[in-house]
Amino acid sequence: MTVVDQGGDTLSSQPEAGSSLAELHWGQIIAISIFWFALNFHWAAIGTIILPSQVFKLVGQLHQGEALAYILVPGAFVALITNPLWGMVSDHTRGRLARWGRRRPYILAGTLLNIGGLIWMALAPDIPSLALAYILVQFSSNMAQAPFHALLPDIVPSNQRGLASGIMGFLLITGNIGGVLTASMFVDASKPLSQYQQSLWMIYTIIIIVLVAFMLITILVVKERALSSATTTPYKERSETAPGSRFPGWLTRARIVTVGGTLLAALLTWGLIAGWNAVHIGGLQINNDILQVVLELVATVGILRLFEFRPRSNPDFAWVLFTRLLMMMGIYTIQTFLQYYMRDVVQAAHPEQQTSNFTIVVALTSLISAFAAGWLSDHYGRKRMVYLSGSFMALVGLVFVVTHSLLIVTISGAIFGLGYGAYQSVDWALVADVLPSRQNYARDMGVWNISLALPQIIAPVLGGPLIDAFARSGHTVQGYQILFLMAIVYCVLGTITVRYIRGVTR
Repeated sequence: MTVVDQGGDTLSSQPEAGSSLAELHWGQIIAISIFWFALNFHWAAIGTIILPSQVFKLVGQLHQGEALAYILVPGAFVALITNPLWGMVSDHTRGRLARWGRRRPYILAGTLLNIGGLIWMALAPDIPSLALAYILVQFSSNMAQAPFHALLPDIVPSNQRGLASGIMGFLLITGNIGGVLTASMFVDASKPLSQYQQSLWMIYTIIIIVLVAFMLITILVVKERALSSATTTPYKERSETAPGSRFPGWLTRARIVTVGGTLLAALLTWGLIAGWNAVHIGGLQINNDILQVVLELVATVGILRLFEFRPRSNPDFAWVLFTRLLMMMGIYTIQTFLQYYMRDVVQAAHPEQQTSNFTIVVALTSLISAFAAGWLSDHYGRKRMVYLSGSFMALVGLVFVVTHSLLIVTISGAIFGLGYGAYQSVDWALVADVLPSRQNYARDMGVWNISLALPQIIAPVLGGPLIDAFARSGHTVQGYQILFLMAIVYCVLGTITVRYIRGVTR
């Protein structure tokens, strides 16, 4: 097939990406993927158990949703920018640093910096300090994640991507199980403050040990493919970089203009909304939460342009991103507020433990579908797995709306897990099939990760004030019912959009 670079220039007539790579045995694929376990252990423990509990301990029930959003949104916005940024930097790494590989130096440096952020989170005495620490964790974790994700399309041949994606899904699920189970064993907001702080230190220490151990396995075992300078730097960027330039090849004039234009657009948007609120047009005021979402959407458009996301040139890649965005909106709308739902609606005596139980049920049934769906997607198609997973997850959202029985909610986790595992197992394979550029795997995987980061911004901004407003008005249950109806809509739309991915036929 003819390969076209991101600027539209024909590079050469080459085989499909991944078709010329040597097949790997199971042990090699697991060694490449094992760091994914640690990353999911890390984020499941923090996002599902630790952070909601810390916020509740600091501010109480009536402001927990808004306070959680205050922490999550800036951190997710940092992830939105840094994931494709570090991916692009690793794509263009050469010289002495590249002798050790384009990916592994950033995995190591990001993990070490992440440790500092976790220690800061454990020490944080208030919400602003916790928010800053969380920003550092997001920045450093994405410094490691974006290059890590590119290892698989770098090394795994196309005919093994379903299998590799299934292993990634398995490690994601077991990482989630390990993270929430371990965190729930230590974290209990009902304990006195001194005991609670000791428990926090224990779980943060365990997270650090897991991160370091599995990071070392990946960077020491994986052997990156040697690439020539001609293949590591796309044609257009080589031609635009003058000899002796003080700027790196990826820092082109077009990208500088894009950054400036995005900042100007965000400033104008903020001015228009501030002007609207000042003159009280129609008595309608745009609150800070909506303003924040609008500004971040403007920034997202700029970020996508900065990293050369072109839906018209690569429609399949665009539809994969949009599908993942919708599915993750459904998942994060439920996951972000699950612990508060257990406390406020289900009336669980130990909400952290019941959240952990639900997550473990989800994870165990996900194990059944993860490997199976990864293999089935290679033989019967990726799309069918997404149809199945979206239907199952939407059904669980409906269960949350109509009943609040702890037993039924926990059992419904098994259904959610079947859908969640099926989707996660084909998620990576789906995007690997439609990546637009062989020279920029990490950058494009970073752009793909925007569809994961953006839901982490939108879900808490929409959901946090919603549940707090209903709680203050004495209608707590109705707030969560609306929240889960929103999750149902997202999952249903995600199963519809996947059918427009033309490059993946089934």
